[in-house]
Amino acid sequence: MLSVTYPIIAKTNSQMLTKFHHSEHHQSTPNLHIHIHSGPISRTLSYLRSKMDLALSTSSLYPSREDVRQWEKSFDSLLNNKFGCALFRQFLKKEFSDENMDFWLECEEFKKMKDGKKSTTQKAIEIYSEFVAEHAPKEVNLDSDTRAATRAAVEAGCKPDTFALAQNRVEQLMSKDSYRRFLRDRLFLDLLESYDTGDNGPSTSSARN
Repeated sequence: MLSVTYPIIAKTNSQMLTKFHHSEHHQSTPNLHIHIHSGPISRTLSYLRSKMDLALSTSSLYPSREDVRQWEKSFDSLLNNKFGCALFRQFLKKEFSDENMDFWLECEEFKKMKDGKKSTTQKAIEIYSEFVAEHAPKEVNLDSDTRAATRAAVEAGCKPDTFALAQNRVEQLMSKDSYRRFLRDRLFLDLLESYDTGDNGPSTSSARN
């Protein structure tokens, strides 16, 4: 049983959930509303790029053939490439599991926040309320021990590693399951083949964080 009481966080969680119910999007989450067309891959990729942030739309951040090949070998390489990360999120959206990528991205942003700040505590409660709490709006698949440990970490002061355990669990799930299907999906295969055919192939180097 947790030794730290929870009334303040519980009250704040309720306030945050009310806020989420009236908000369609989270600012730090990529806002990609993309429909995969049955036409040529060039149109699909162009549409994907047009819906990304301005930074991701620039040709200098479009992945190289070497980048895309590396995604086949390493899930970390995919996650650490901005275009690859956005493409993988779109695949998860087709599978109705994009909450996993959204949570992972939120955790990455949270790591950059300063320890001890009120805004850091508020952000931690938002993330917990939206993704980790039972029956959360975008609840991710976590075992009970990880969920309890994350709740305790939020109660303990919201440090940069507050969500480390939960993020690692979700990343493992994506790596062992969704990532393997992504590599066999036409969304990825058509992108890879476009380099061989010259269709929409980039002329610049890779997208790096």
